[in-house]
Amino acid sequence: MKISRLALCLLLMCLVGVSRAASKYPRVEEIQGKVIWTNKDKQMGKLKLHQVLIESAGLKTEDGQVLVQIDASRQLRLYPHSYLEIPSISWETGDAPLVILRQGSFRWKETGGKTYDITLSSDLFEFVSPQGDFIFSYDPSKPAAEVKVIKGTMEFSAMNAEEVALVTAGQKCRFQGVRESGEIVYDVLLKGKKIPRGKLGLVEGFSSEEKKLYSEAQQKKEENLRLKKVQNEKKSKVHPKGKNEICDRPYGKLNQCVWTCENNPKKEKKVCRLDNPEVHCLRRRCNANGEWAEELEVSKNKEPNICGVEPLVKDCDY
Repeated sequence: MKISRLALCLLLMCLVGVSRAASKYPRVEEIQGKVIWTNKDKQMGKLKLHQVLIESAGLKTEDGQVLVQIDASRQLRLYPHSYLEIPSISWETGDAPLVILRQGSFRWKETGGKTYDITLSSDLFEFVSPQGDFIFSYDPSKPAAEVKVIKGTMEFSAMNAEEVALVTAGQKCRFQGVRESGEIVYDVLLKGKKIPRGKLGLVEGFSSEEKKLYSEAQQKKEENLRLKKVQNEKKSKVHPKGKNEICDRPYGKLNQCVWTCENNPKKEKKVCRLDNPEVHCLRRRCNANGEWAEELEVSKNKEPNICGVEPLVKDCDY
């Protein structure tokens, strides 16, 4: 059976579309504060939560940060005042074989099971991403690069240099480059191979402040705070404060009422347990001072119809 050229082209387009749809990486998992995204055409766009990056991308943070799930086993968190590029992303598979840190710092977490190698680079370093938990930093103004190892181990060095430092969990190492006439100085070898001129520092242990900062307890605390902040941002985007809404948390207009489920057990957060004598449904009115006031417990026969786990704001029932 012969297939026309038009039909063949349509079939190929469909196959490409299916392949792209199946690729779900690299995917934006979290956005905090202001993050500037640059697409493949070097145009700035609005980065969206759960957005899949395609072809190429630049990410620049100001006071915020962004978490990108590179693939099933690797994730990257770009910290504030940083800029990185992912110059090539496979249209078919989502593979991103190169990440370039232009300035600032990012945290790299990698578990086992990777399907392809990813090179992490800057003007001073270049190596295949290691397995573990690391923070890589690069300051082009000094110029200097550093790694902090939270979990795992790696051999850190300047780009193409023979001198390496073995850095393990709880340790850090820094490379100090050389800048002359505003440019980073390199020694150029055969076939154009470049080695940054400078000095690899000694491996040092974390300071007491860093030990506390990167401890499991502190990391868990920060993660909970981040999640709470993201949830609050989601809520504010779903319902931005209106012109006449003078009450906060939740937003409400003058003389509107809010019904809330109080003292609900933590394990029952998905359901307002009105059968529990300690759980109450309370009504408050938004007064002229922008306060939820005149607290009143709603009678039991009204509770099932009006009180839920999320506050309900509407016109008062009196």
